[in-house]
Amino acid sequence: MPQEITNHTEVLDAIRRTDIISELVEEKDGHFKYELDLEVIAYGRSYAGKKVGPYARLLAYREGEEIIRQGDWGGNTFFFGVEGDLEVYVKDQTGQQKLVDVQKPGKSFGEMSVLAGVPRTATIIVPKGGQSRVLQVERPALRLLRKLPKFGRELDKVYRNNGLRRTVDDVLDLMDDPINAELVKRLSEASQFKIYSKHQVMFRAGETISHLFFIRSGWLKRERDGSQRDEPAFVSPTSNEDNTRVDFLGAGNCLGIEALEAASNWDYTATLLAHTEVMEVAIEEIRADHELCETLRQVFLKPAGAVPATGPILDTESVAAAEKEISTGIIDGSNLLVMDMDLCVRCGNCSLACHKVHGQSRLLRRGIHIKHPVKPGSSSTQHILSPSVCLHCKDPECLTGCPTGAIARFPGGQIDIEAKTCIGCGDCATQCPYNAISMIPLKPPVPEPRAWTTRVKDWMSLAPPKLPAPVTETKDLLAVKCNLCENTGLNPDGARKQAYSCEENCPTGALIRVNPREYFAEARNSIGIVYRDQTHAIGRNIHRSDPVAMLWHICGVLATIGLMLTAVWATWRFGLDGRFAGTWLTMRWVTGLVGLVGVAIVMTYPARKQVYKRRAGPLRYWLLAHVYIGVIAGFVLLLHGGPSTGGVLTSLLMIAFDLVILSGLFGIACYIIVPRIMTSIEGDPLLIEDLETRRDELRTTLAQIGSDNAGLRKIIEEQVYKKFLSLSYLLRQYLRREELTDMLAVGRSQFKAEANSVDDPTARQLLIEAIETAATLRRVDSLIYLHRLLKIWLAPHVISTSLMLILMVVHIVQVVFFAVR
Repeated sequence: MPQEITNHTEVLDAIRRTDIISELVEEKDGHFKYELDLEVIAYGRSYAGKKVGPYARLLAYREGEEIIRQGDWGGNTFFFGVEGDLEVYVKDQTGQQKLVDVQKPGKSFGEMSVLAGVPRTATIIVPKGGQSRVLQVERPALRLLRKLPKFGRELDKVYRNNGLRRTVDDVLDLMDDPINAELVKRLSEASQFKIYSKHQVMFRAGETISHLFFIRSGWLKRERDGSQRDEPAFVSPTSNEDNTRVDFLGAGNCLGIEALEAASNWDYTATLLAHTEVMEVAIEEIRADHELCETLRQVFLKPAGAVPATGPILDTESVAAAEKEISTGIIDGSNLLVMDMDLCVRCGNCSLACHKVHGQSRLLRRGIHIKHPVKPGSSSTQHILSPSVCLHCKDPECLTGCPTGAIARFPGGQIDIEAKTCIGCGDCATQCPYNAISMIPLKPPVPEPRAWTTRVKDWMSLAPPKLPAPVTETKDLLAVKCNLCENTGLNPDGARKQAYSCEENCPTGALIRVNPREYFAEARNSIGIVYRDQTHAIGRNIHRSDPVAMLWHICGVLATIGLMLTAVWATWRFGLDGRFAGTWLTMRWVTGLVGLVGVAIVMTYPARKQVYKRRAGPLRYWLLAHVYIGVIAGFVLLLHGGPSTGGVLTSLLMIAFDLVILSGLFGIACYIIVPRIMTSIEGDPLLIEDLETRRDELRTTLAQIGSDNAGLRKIIEEQVYKKFLSLSYLLRQYLRREELTDMLAVGRSQFKAEANSVDDPTARQLLIEAIETAATLRRVDSLIYLHRLLKIWLAPHVISTSLMLILMVVHIVQVVFFAVR
C-alpha cells in the first residue's frame, strides 16, 4: 500500500515540480494566481457543511508496487509522476505482461480512463530497486486544471497521442502475423488522430478520396446516390425517393480503402451522428510506402472482411431503428435496461421493487421507444422501451459538472453517487440527457413500523400501490440514481453473478439489462469486430433465449400430461374409494393430498412477490411454477371431487375452486394477448395515469369545439359522436390496429362531404379538429380499457382463492374429524 504524504508544503512542491500543472502555484503580486482553485485541489473547502476536496494526494510507492492495473475501471483518478521512473506493461495476445516503456517523472498517466470512459490500458509498476512519488488527482480537478493554458494544451496532446497509439494497435491487431516495430512507427507517423463533433459532414459524394479513415469511436451515416445500383442499397425511412440510400457505420470500420488500388471518388456522403474519433492517413503517403500499403490491404481487403467496407444490408424498418438507437445514444450505453413491451403486463412491479430496495424508485417507466425487426429483414417486430434509468454511459455527461466528485465511475464499471460527498447541487441531474438522476431529501422521514396484520392486508389488497409523495424541498437534497443494486442484499459478497431488483421481480421476463451493441442486431452489424465486445454489461438476453424458462415449459408440460394420464388411469383401475393392497390409502386420499401439496406450493408465489431486498430467484420462474403446478393441482382436485358434489360446503369449495381456475386461465390469456395488441396501437408506451390525463384533456376540448355555433355543434353531436364514440369504432381499434395518422386521415375523408357543406372556413376547420379529437379520444379509450383488462381478472382470482382456502381448511378439518371418529 502506498504511503500518503499529507504535508501541504510537500504537496505544493510536487505540483511546482510537475511542469504540466506548475502554473497552478504561480504567484502574482504576492498571491497565488489561481488561489481558489489551488485551495480546493490541495487543501479542500467546505460547501453546505460538507468537505469538498482536496482533489490531489501525494503518494509514495515502494519497489514492485502497482499504481494502476490494466483492465481495471479507473474513471475517477489520473496521475502525475513526481519522482522516480515507472515501468509500463501491456498484455500481449497470449496474456503475458510485456514491458513497453519506462516513464520519466513529470508526465501524466491514467487520464484516458477518465477522458474516454474505458478501463486502464496498461499496468504501471515501480521498478525493482526504485521508489516513486506520484500525484494522484481526482476527476473534479479537471474542470479547474483546464484553466491552465499549458495543462489544456498538453492534455489535448496526450489524449490525441494516446488515442492514435491505441488506434494503431487496434488496426494492427487485425493482422494474423505480428507486425514489426518499424512498420508500426511508420504508420503512426503517417497518421493523424482527429475528433469530430456531432452532425459534422466528413466528406461528400463525388469528392476525391484523399484520406483513409479508421473510426475509433462514434457513428456516421452514409447516404448514397441511387445511381450506384451494383452496391448494397438502403432506402431511407425519411425519404420517399428511390435514389436515397442510407446505412450506418460504427467503431472499427475503415473508409476509403478502395483508393489504395487506384484514384477514386467518394460515392456516398458521410455525416457524423455522434462525437467521433477518427484516425486519418493520407492516401498519397500510404501509396508511397509499398510495405505499409500492402499491410493495410491485407487487413481491410482480405476475404474474411474483418472490417466491412460496405456495411450490412438493412431494410427500411432496421434503418429507422438503427438511426434512433444511434441518435439517442442508447447504443453506447455500457449497461442498458430494456423492456419488451410485448411481454410487459404494466404491473409496475419493477418500479415497486426498486423503491423497496433503495427507499425510492430510481426507475421511471417512461423513456425512449424503439420499434425494430426481430432480425434485419424480418417481418416480425419488437417494441422496446428504454426507460429513464441510468445507462452507465461510456462517456457520462453527468460526471462533468459535479464539483465534489461524488458521482463517479466505481470499480465495477458502474456510475454511482457517494452520498457522503454529495452536496445536492443538482448539476449531475441537469447534465444527464436521459433524466435518470433524481433529487430526494437528504433526511427523508422515517416510515412508521407496520404491524404484521397490515402487511398481510397489503398482500391480499387489490388496490394499486401508493406512489411516494413528490419532492417539494429545495434544500438539503441528495442525488440518487441506478447503481446496479450494488451494496444491497441482492448482491452479497461472493455472488457469482449480478442481480438487479427490477429484473428479478418482473413476472414475465419483459425487463432485462443488456449489452446494447449485442442486443440491437441492426446496429451490431455496423460495428467492426475489434470493438464489439468492449463493454462491461452483463446478463443473458432472455428475450432471445431463456434456457431456464424453456426447461420449465418442457418439464411443466410433460409433468402435467404425465400426472393427468396417471391419475386418470389409476382412478379407472382402482376407483376413487378402492383401497390399495388392503391399506387405508385410496385414490381419493392420493388426489386430495397431491392437490393439497400443489395448492401449498402454488401459494408460495404471492409470498415470493413480497421478497425484494434479497435473492429469492427470478419472479418469472416462480410464475411459471405457479401456473404449471396450479394446473396439476386443479386437475387432481377436480378428480378428487368425483361425480358427486357432496354437501353444501363441499359444493361451495368446488365452485370456488372452479372460479380460481377460470380466473387464472383468463389472466394468463390476458397476459399473453393484451400486451401485444396494446403495443401494436399505442405508439410510444404510456402509463395509464398519462392516458387518463390525456382522455380528460380530449373530452374537455371536444366539449368546447363549436360551443358558440349551433349548426356545427349539431353535426358534431349527431354525426361525429355517433361515428367515433361508438362501440364498433372502439372494436375497430383492436381489430384493424391502424396507425393513428392513417386512422385520422380516414376519418377526415369520411366526413369530407360534411366539411365541404360548411361555408365558414373557421367552422370547417373546427369540424376537422372535432373529427381528429374524437378519433384520438377513442384510441386513448381503447388503451385505457386494455390497461384495465390486464388487472380486472385479479379481483375475482384473489377473492375466489381466499374463499377456496377458507373452505379447504373447513373441508380438511371435517375430513380429519370424521376419519378419526
